[in-house]
Amino acid sequence: SMFEPLKETVALLSTYGETMPEEIHLQLNDLPEHWDSTKKLCLHVKQNVAPLQANEVNVFRRKCQ
Repeated sequence: SMFEPLKETVALLSTYGETMPEEIHLQLNDLPEHWDSTKKLCLHVKQNVAPLQANEVNVFRRKCQ
């Protein structure tokens, strides 16, 4: 649903005779998959960084005490 406005814009342009390269149409079809993989990567990195952040917090707490 996030990429529907882009698809609608391309469709609107085509009704006015503006043609988009086939590459644009392929990218619009692939965008949702790429976005999902980016979100999964972000979550994975966040999970890997969380313990490191917690350790840094503990170091700061010990320094403050």
